[in-house]
This record gives sequence, C-alpha cells and structure tokens, in this order.
Amino acid sequence: MFLLLFVFNLLSNSTVIIWQNNIWAILQIVCISAISATVERVLCGFITNKKIQQITLWLIIAAHLILAIIDAFLIMNFHLIFGQDIVDILAETNPEEAKSFLSTYLSFGTIFAIIVAILTIITITRWASKKLARNLTLTILLFFLSIAGLGIYLFTVYSYAMFRNGMSVPQMHAFTRVGYSFKVLSDRMQQIENLRNVNRRVTAKQTLLESPTVVVIVGESFSVYHSSLYGYDKMTNPLLSKRQKDSSLVVFDDVVTISDHTEGVMCSVFSLKNGNTPFWKAALFPSCFKAAGYHTAMIDNQYFEGKGITFLADKELSTLMFEYRNQHRLGHDYNLLSNITVMNDPQLVILHLMGQHYTYSDRYPASFRHFSANDYNKSLPENERELIAHYDNATLYNDFVVEKIIQKFENKNCIIVYFSDHGEEVFEIDNYIGHGNAAHRIDMRYQIRVPLMVWMSSQYQTKMPDVAKRIRQSSQKPIFTDDIAHFLLEIAGIECANFCAEKSFISNYYHPKRKVLYSIDYDKVTFSKHYKPRY
Repeated sequence: MFLLLFVFNLLSNSTVIIWQNNIWAILQIVCISAISATVERVLCGFITNKKIQQITLWLIIAAHLILAIIDAFLIMNFHLIFGQDIVDILAETNPEEAKSFLSTYLSFGTIFAIIVAILTIITITRWASKKLARNLTLTILLFFLSIAGLGIYLFTVYSYAMFRNGMSVPQMHAFTRVGYSFKVLSDRMQQIENLRNVNRRVTAKQTLLESPTVVVIVGESFSVYHSSLYGYDKMTNPLLSKRQKDSSLVVFDDVVTISDHTEGVMCSVFSLKNGNTPFWKAALFPSCFKAAGYHTAMIDNQYFEGKGITFLADKELSTLMFEYRNQHRLGHDYNLLSNITVMNDPQLVILHLMGQHYTYSDRYPASFRHFSANDYNKSLPENERELIAHYDNATLYNDFVVEKIIQKFENKNCIIVYFSDHGEEVFEIDNYIGHGNAAHRIDMRYQIRVPLMVWMSSQYQTKMPDVAKRIRQSSQKPIFTDDIAHFLLEIAGIECANFCAEKSFISNYYHPKRKVLYSIDYDKVTFSKHYKPRY
C-alpha cells in the first residue's frame, strides 16, 4: 500500500518541475512524496474496516491522478500547473465560459486517451508495488527519504510563515499546492471586502494653490546591479543618465522593498498603512488623490479589472481609485504611452510596466538588441551570457520607455516617481536567475534592493523649490518602498486621515524600520564580502 501511494505521490507532485527544473527540486519532490505516502498509509491503517480502508485508499489515489491529469493538460496547452493563478481564473469564470472552454479542449479522443493512460498507470503501479513490497533495501531507503521529506516540508512551512516568499510556499506537494491556492483566494476576497469598506469612506483635501501632475511608474524586476545609473559597467541607462546630469532626475541610492514578489509589493506601496496595520485596513493612495479632486488613471501591463482576485482587479475598488483603466495587455511597454492623456486639470497617472520580467527576450523589440553573449565574461556558459544580454537589452529598452514618459510631461508642472517592485538575480553569484526566494539566497540584496528615481519638471522646481531641495538632499537616505504612498501625498499637497508626514522619506523625521520579507531587519543583516560577482 505504501509503495502504491508513493508512486502516485510522485506522479502528482512531479509536475512542479515545470517551473523548478533542478536537482534540488527533484530531491525535494522525492522526499516529500515519501513522507506524504507515509502519512497517507498511516491514515489508511487507522481504518479497521477493510472495505472502507480500500475505498479511502482509492479516493486518495484518485485525487493524485486527477491533479496529475489536470497539470498535464495545463502543461501541454498553457505551460502552467494548477495553482493560485488557475484558482483566480476559475473564480472569475462563469458556467457558459467553462462550457465553451471544455468543448474547445476536450474531445472524445482526448478523453479516451486519458482513460487508457489511467488504467495503464494503475495496472503497472499495482504490479510493481507487489513485486517490490518485500525488498528490504528499498524499504530502508524509503524510510530515510521520508525522514528527509519531513524535514524539508517543515522547513518550507517555517520559511513561508517567516518570509512570505513565493518559492518557500510548500508547493512541492500537489495537495498543499491546491489547498494553499484556495486559502489565498479566500484571504484575498476578505481583504478586498475590507478595502472596499475603508475606501468608500475616504475623504481628502488639497492644500496647495496649484496641484502638480503626479506620475508614478512601477517597474518590474529591475536590478540596480544592471543599471549604469548605479555603477554598472554596461551603458544600460543612457537617456536617464543625461537627465541625472542636468539635475532634473534624482537617483536614490539605498532603497529596499518589502517583498521579492509583485503582489506583496503592490499591496504594500498602494496602502497608507502605518506601523503594524494590515494593508487592507488602510486607505489606498489613489482613492485619496481622487477624493482630493485629482483625475486618476492607471495604465497597466500586468493587472486588469475583472481579471483575477486581487485588489487591483476588483471592479469596485478600481472605481473607487480610478476614472480610467486600460482593459488589455498592450505588448511592449512603449505601447502604454498611447493611453496617456495629458490634462490641464490635476491628474495622477500610474503606469505599471512589464519592465524586465522574465522572459527577458520578450520585453524589448528587435531594434533594442544591443548587447550579445560576446559582451560578457567568456568563462560563463553561453546560455547564461545570452540571458544576461537579454536582461540588459530589456533594461536599455526600459530606459527608453521611461524617457518617453518624461517627454510626455516635460512642459507641465509635473513630478514623476519611478521605482521597481523588486530586484532580480541574473547569474551574478552563481547559476541562479530570477526572484522569489531572497531569504535563502547568498545575498538578498540582488532581489530586495531596488531603484528609485524622481524627475521634476522645470515648472515643478520653480513652483516647489523647498520640496525639490528636500528631494535632492534625501538621495542618500535609507528608504523603504513601503512608505512611498506617504511621499506621494506630500508632494501633491494632499491631506487625509491615514497620511503620516514622518513616513514621507523627504521628512527630517523619517527613520524607516526596514522589515523586509516580513520578518528580516534589513539594516541589521551582515552581508558577506568573501565572494566576488561573476561578471
């Protein structure tokens, strides 16, 4: 019975390799499958009635099979596995859409093939389990794998509880992956209802005689270690470097973000929470701008109204925050500019880019293919050098996009704030690429340290000389992106209940507690100096 359960655990858990294709992930899957099979075997052993025991056994096996089949279907058609994104889609799908989807993808031949595959797998697995059941060496091996699996699983649970980082969620087991996804859905729905109640009651007032235009650009996966503005040896920011030289662009040097994944950051930076207040119990800053008389717009290349269960997808919250939102992805980020309307009235424009999000080669047009694998350390594997080149080309293109946004508002009384949701590792330390597990990396700075830049038009600097001076004087301060919403209200001259002047990073009283990954005091972390970057 144990061997039977072990094989079906392996079958349903192995699909996670689609997004974690490495030896460590495979070892985790094997060990977690062993401990899960042990737990399921013990569960069945508690049942004394043989008939009920057999029914329970086959129900568990059926659950593994169903999840394996669903994952296989998603991999073949969409290169996805069942998880939080799929649960979000299911929550937004009506019966008519579901019927249309199934009729498109499920034919008689597909169903027949699935049935044959199930019967074949069950037959072979039962036969093999009986043959190997009395193999002492295998029994000892599986015992030690189970012990290792228990340790690995407890570590992933601890890691998620401590750091909330996406890669630490116990995703290696199909049952907890699905259970976690539905738990997130339930939590988000409750949070969204709370946010609706809070933002319906928002009141705010404008304190300046002339309201400036405020533009907020949220980048994606932008590494300061690949930016020439921050000392990178490749010229990836030629246009913004010119802005920096004419002093209209202020580049902030010591900025960190709360999380290593986008959703956590967006919740953080949109909220006017103070201290330990959860983000869903405080006003969202666009609601305050709107209540103060600003025309508010969000132009997004990632989140869309009615697409998924997040606060940025919720229709009522969207209405409470914005008067305009685009409804569809717009290809390369430059295409977002066609949706920007420059007004004479006070306006808040938020642009959420795809930036340098993986897959890097998809983030820029062919005309920006400036860097190639030959431009990097030849001791690195060629495939790594190619990915680094793609990333730097995406950074070069991002520079162009931000410059074009600035040009759009150059003749206005305008201030533009750019920051990235999180950073990105691109083979700097070892052969790791991406983000999502900063707490367990050699150096979390690559994923947690982010760029922050503020551009001020000539009109804005003339009308707000004191603010412009304080912005320049703050460029070397330690800054936490958790506090950006308060800074935005200050530069716009907006007062509301949740606004806290001391949390604006241009305040003389600003002293952030930079608690990154929800539990790590960033300013107390000692970073190793014993390794050298690979390029």
